[in-house]
Amino acid sequence: MQDLSPLIHALQTHLRAEMSRAGVSYEDAAGPLNYANKSSIARLLVKDRMSFEDTIKLMVLCKTPAITLTKPFRFKIEVKASTMAQADALMDALRVSVFKEGTTERYRLPDGLSWEQAAEYAGFDSGKSARKSWFLLQTPVYLVVGLLRLLGKSEHEVTEGKTSLRITM
Repeated sequence: MQDLSPLIHALQTHLRAEMSRAGVSYEDAAGPLNYANKSSIARLLVKDRMSFEDTIKLMVLCKTPAITLTKPFRFKIEVKASTMAQADALMDALRVSVFKEGTTERYRLPDGLSWEQAAEYAGFDSGKSARKSWFLLQTPVYLVVGLLRLLGKSEHEVTEGKTSLRITM
């Protein structure tokens, strides 16, 4: 397993800076991100299981079209969306985009890649827990990054209507 914690912490630092730049308080973010209060947002921005959904939604809320990190890893997220519903649709498209093309099996990864490998790479206990987490509303950033790396993708893009999400590593 590669420790992606430094990447998560760098992303959280960048998101806090974007919130400050955009004048979005923790209280302002709680409602659109479906959190109970501002302390929930504060915890979100320090925990290792930062979700990719929340990352995208914070970018939309702050009107941040791209986040580029160069340390500790090269990582870039570009989002073209203006509503939380569009962010949700992009996340749904991302979830589906990793499956083996031409299959009707919902959870099937491309040949040569298993959920057990994804679990091992991303630090999950089992392939079943990694697969389940991929579909939860709080899919961790490190699972998204880990799975895309295992797929050998240095760039991954999904579109949904006029919205798009591009991840570059």
